[in-house]
Amino acid sequence: MKYYACILFLVIGMNTFSQKKHEYPNAPKESLTEIYFEDTLVTPYQWMENPDDPRLKKWLEEQKDLTKKRSSRQTHYYQLRDQIAMMYRVRREKTDDYEEPDEKLEDKFDFKQDWNSYTQSYDQLYRLNGKKNWKRLFKGKDLLKNEDDHLLIRDLAVNEEENLVAVKISFNGSDWATGYIYDLTTGEQLPYIIKHIRTGTNLEWDGRSLYYDAYNKPKDGEALLATAKGQKLYKLAVDMNQAQPEVLYKNPDTSGVNSFRFDIKDERLRLYHFLRSKEKWFKAISVANLTEESFRPQRFLVYPSEEGMKLSVVHTKKDSIFLQTTIGAPNGKVLLANLKEPNQLTEFIPEYDIDLKYVRKLGKNKLAGIYLKDGQNFALIFNMKGKLLRKIDFPKGKKVNHFYENSDLATATKFSISSFFHPRTWYEITFDDLQFKPIESLSVPYDIHDLETRYVSFNSKDGTEIPMYITCSKETVLDGTNPVLIRAYGGYGNTIEPSFQESTGLLLSHGGILAVPNVRGGGAKGEDWALAGRRLKKQNTIDDFIAAAEYLVDKKYTNPDRLVITGASHGGLLVAAASTQRPDLFKAVIAEAGPYDMLRFNNFTAGGVAINLNEFGDVKNLEDYKNLRSYSPLHQLKNGAKYPNTLLLTGDTDDRVPPLHTYKYLARLQEVGDASGFYHMYLTPGSGHGGALTQEDWAEKLIYKYYFLFDQLDIEFY
Repeated sequence: MKYYACILFLVIGMNTFSQKKHEYPNAPKESLTEIYFEDTLVTPYQWMENPDDPRLKKWLEEQKDLTKKRSSRQTHYYQLRDQIAMMYRVRREKTDDYEEPDEKLEDKFDFKQDWNSYTQSYDQLYRLNGKKNWKRLFKGKDLLKNEDDHLLIRDLAVNEEENLVAVKISFNGSDWATGYIYDLTTGEQLPYIIKHIRTGTNLEWDGRSLYYDAYNKPKDGEALLATAKGQKLYKLAVDMNQAQPEVLYKNPDTSGVNSFRFDIKDERLRLYHFLRSKEKWFKAISVANLTEESFRPQRFLVYPSEEGMKLSVVHTKKDSIFLQTTIGAPNGKVLLANLKEPNQLTEFIPEYDIDLKYVRKLGKNKLAGIYLKDGQNFALIFNMKGKLLRKIDFPKGKKVNHFYENSDLATATKFSISSFFHPRTWYEITFDDLQFKPIESLSVPYDIHDLETRYVSFNSKDGTEIPMYITCSKETVLDGTNPVLIRAYGGYGNTIEPSFQESTGLLLSHGGILAVPNVRGGGAKGEDWALAGRRLKKQNTIDDFIAAAEYLVDKKYTNPDRLVITGASHGGLLVAAASTQRPDLFKAVIAEAGPYDMLRFNNFTAGGVAINLNEFGDVKNLEDYKNLRSYSPLHQLKNGAKYPNTLLLTGDTDDRVPPLHTYKYLARLQEVGDASGFYHMYLTPGSGHGGALTQEDWAEKLIYKYYFLFDQLDIEFY
């Protein structure tokens, strides 16, 4: 099945990336060494960690020229651009029996971002629900610190009762952010600037008071590399006068390794924090009544800060608190507690043999749990006594989204189902009979009925059975010649579940195959599955990924010459590690914003915080050091090896996984890799770990990435 552009151009063979004996910019080498226990390692490119080094600027310009030359040979650029754009043209039509929701249950305000082509920035628009005309809340250009900055609107915290909104904005993709407050009655910006917050900072309203957490101001020149420290909880009273925020709580961990979080529900602030006792950290949940004059959190639960022990509040009803946990239940269960009885827990929903993804409130008197097993979602709906009311089996290879309802007044709610080959389709479930129905039909630029997602399993190196999604045409012939893209993540217990990406839809429409193995380290089979690919067991994740590729070759879906792998962030590390361990197995690698120097990962920004120390270990520990070195992509590169053609993508202002990882890895790869391989980088200016691109930058990056992909897979899209 193929999609053809309406306007045909002269067909020219796709040889953009196929030339041999490549010459690369010279990267200066220094005689630097580092000592790890009894090992002395040469680190010739460590100077690239200094973003102000003039040698780095010159080298980056030369790399940019190399990429630009390759880009100029993209002879079918406009065809690819038009076809990707076509994938975004999705038509939705309401069903004949669709009923508009009760206006009382709708949000008071609507918001949307608007790309301003004149200022090359996003503006924020808003309107009262039901009104036709949009008002401009602010112009993004007016908030820029420098003319060349890129702005990203990260979050909106809306206070409907007081007609206020707090807007979180970051610049150039940074994890550092700034907050602004607006009056939605007048559209006026209030005189409060919320400084030194992070993209993960929570903004919560209680009346006209805004609660948030912030950090010490980073030292000049260190924002892109230093760890955020000095976390504090603040209360800002919004009135007509300039007010100073009040410090309510200080993080006892001043190192920046452990951080607290909070939320507010029914005039109570729940604080998820850490306590230190006898040189050991414990996790705690405390609750503060915001109606009291002073802020006095009451410690509610204390539990060990250990791997596999997760506990979070999912619902409160007066003094009853419902918690989702993996403590003593790797697949997850729900506990019930009473605020007046600290550390007293009873089982409300038991652990089942399927993985509990999340539990949410479903209207006034129900809870809904969404579960996953063997690539299939299930919804279990309970009353407030813990009795199971209904089980809903959703199709395999699909994902259920938004299955909750916070309003006590609602009699029904909407949820959606997505897949790898079609966008989200919306349904409605009524609470009296728990029946659901579609409320819209979908039309995309290809026939989704020709596609399917298969759920298969294969054995990894140690014999463990690993599941994998394979999305392809129903008519796919297993003759070993199909173009295949493998995508994976494999870290932090996160699971890649079926969701639609327009560019991937284009790959499928041209006969390509998308494979997504649920490797260990992810959460496809519960917390034990995540732990099996964490820290000293990280090699399991890499072995699982390699075994997925071997399965696809063995079952004749493809062959190594038509097999490309891709991943971002942790997934970037994964595919880079796989390509250095089994370079013969892959035609090409597309790795984005990955950490590739695992021996120095802890030294910068988020690399040294608790979540990453738990995931990868601490290089100061001998056992962790040996393990990290064994798979660190930078340290596994060997002279003269023929590595897969490689495209590395990163943003030059990424302060979560600094681009220095990409720079050092690319320099070493270009130095030692066989000259017949092509190794290069696409660097986006003013872009961080999460994006913050202009529309033009975003489109150019996407087109370059997919041009490279289609060229490597030998797909003729023109």
